[in-house]
Amino acid sequence: MLETVSLVAVDVDGTITYKEPYINLGAVKSLRSLGKRVPIALVTGNPYPIAYALTVYLRPCNEVMGIAENGAVIYIGTLEILKGDFKEMENVRKFLMKKGYYRYLSEDSKFRFVDIALRMKPEDQERLKKDLYEMGFNVKTTSSGYALHILPRGVSKGNGLLILCERLGVNCDNVVAIGDSHNDISMFSIAGLSITLPNAPEDVKKEADIVVGGPGYGYSLPLALKIIERIISP
Repeated sequence: MLETVSLVAVDVDGTITYKEPYINLGAVKSLRSLGKRVPIALVTGNPYPIAYALTVYLRPCNEVMGIAENGAVIYIGTLEILKGDFKEMENVRKFLMKKGYYRYLSEDSKFRFVDIALRMKPEDQERLKKDLYEMGFNVKTTSSGYALHILPRGVSKGNGLLILCERLGVNCDNVVAIGDSHNDISMFSIAGLSITLPNAPEDVKKEADIVVGGPGYGYSLPLALKIIERIISP
């Protein structure tokens, strides 16, 4: 168990929301309470404009900072860091258009800088993965539980968290990461303590240090935050 906590990295969809992508206000209240004592960063697969707006309006702590597009965008105040091979991602977009995959693009695609998100059935996801592999694109796929994401290799929530910690001067061993999906596993491996929720897939639970109880989704986030409160309490 950690002796101190310097930063809390919290996923958005499925972690501070209900099962549907609506913010759980009880989860936000708990975040704000903890944010008075320790910095909190939202780490999400959402587009940068949406992630930034969530940070500003939900204001989990005084600092405006976080990670968007599964690690492709890191922001600290007005500082923006974009990661990834933009030319390669443009080639992927052209391929998706040519092959008819564009109809699966998420409704927020026009706001995305790097990450490409598609909402599609599992069988269509497997077909797309096979096509991307056969085309030799230097990309990878991951799931947020709400969409399939295509990212440049080397881009992940974990690597984004590494950059954020470096810029903040924070030791990753003193970071707590909270999430519920496959795209959160990379930041679990970076953080000193990882916590997941009961709605997480079983293979995600196996990668976390702690699985909290409760109904799941945003309802269970306060239980995760109470663990952190006990660590930082004098």
